Amino acid sequence: MKNILIPYLRDRMNSSHLFRSFLATVAGSGVSKIILVIATFVCSNMLGKMEFGELSFVRNTLNMILCICALNFSALCTKFTTEAKTSVVSLHRLFLLFAFSFTICIVIGVVLIITPEKILLSLLSTDTVVKFFKIIGVLLPIFMLQPLIEGVLRGLKKFKLIGILQTTSSVFYLGVVSLGILLGGLNGALIGVISYYALYSIVSLSILQYKYHISNRIHQITGAWQEKSALCTMVIPLFLMSFIDAPVMWVAQVILSKSGSMESIGSMTAMMQIRTLAMLIPSYFSNTYIAFAGELNSEKRYGDYYRQFAKITRLYLYIGIGMLLVFSAGAYPILFLYGRHFVGDWPAMIVSNFGIPLTMLIGLFRIDLLLKDHQQYLLYISITWNAVWLISLYVMNLCSVDPLHSFFFSQNIGAIVFLLGLYMVYKNDKNKLLK
Repeated sequence: MKNILIPYLRDRMNSSHLFRSFLATVAGSGVSKIILVIATFVCSNMLGKMEFGELSFVRNTLNMILCICALNFSALCTKFTTEAKTSVVSLHRLFLLFAFSFTICIVIGVVLIITPEKILLSLLSTDTVVKFFKIIGVLLPIFMLQPLIEGVLRGLKKFKLIGILQTTSSVFYLGVVSLGILLGGLNGALIGVISYYALYSIVSLSILQYKYHISNRIHQITGAWQEKSALCTMVIPLFLMSFIDAPVMWVAQVILSKSGSMESIGSMTAMMQIRTLAMLIPSYFSNTYIAFAGELNSEKRYGDYYRQFAKITRLYLYIGIGMLLVFSAGAYPILFLYGRHFVGDWPAMIVSNFGIPLTMLIGLFRIDLLLKDHQQYLLYISITWNAVWLISLYVMNLCSVDPLHSFFFSQNIGAIVFLLGLYMVYKNDKNKLLK
């Protein structure tokens, strides 16, 4: 009886803790994302479709650079932090991850600064965008801190603190960008964007130092270089994957701007943001779940791990299909919130919405492969799906398919390839570990 009762109680306690952590994440981070969506409505209506497209181009390109330098490392930070509670090896790996990210930011920042403006202008479309990317090159090492520190706090299960940080920063973003538009139009908005990223990172670092006195723990990273093999097997594959994913998204965006216009970029950004909003709660659950799944995996409790994973997979599928239907039915009035010039693109939004269930499941299965240290396979499948996306996009443009439709059709085709590749590895691991 004891052998049955103890695992049952332990599973119930873990589920309860996961649910409470999830609610804390939704309460804080969910409010943050809603505020950011409101900020987008404000910007699109105050700037107009063309200037909103330029602002979106800067933010999307900056996010692309941050994905390469830091954003895709956030989940790995959570994994290492979770394991570092009982393993100095993981603490050393966490330090190497920060050092690697910082180095990459320095390199990319220097490239942005020294690249002649004529070359940047051929890639970034306008003088205004070029000028601000020179500034971004200087501040990039600061910008990279926030997503990495958030990954650390998630590994420490400080979900309430993360929510407070995200909500406070999003309120600041809404205020500073709106004020910037009133005072300086597009230039003021871009200054607001840069201020938001810089302050968010500085505050995150200050809080980490205040609560955990990280400067007093420097001695614990002595000998970290002994774990340099982790750079080759875990960190660099993720970096290369980011170096593929983010630039391909940017290249697809450039193709869209050339075959369509900056107005098309504005519409695409609005639709991608609606997709992000649709996946808000599932994505927060995934960010919470990785810390708990990491514990089950490190303790080799594979039965509990795969039972829980199967339940979440079914739930994600049902939610994804439901969101697809709801947001497609409301495509016209939702786009009207961005401005009357956006509503004519509602058919493309329906195509975009088919990516909702695909993206949700991809995010979930990526967690499994990350925890099982399949970073190298993630790199290979990333190359594959991005190649499928760009080839499909190119072919559709040759066939004179509407630019926005071709962007989302080709992206969804690539996403299907990605999901199938992830599921094959998940299924193979499951069969092996549950024998």
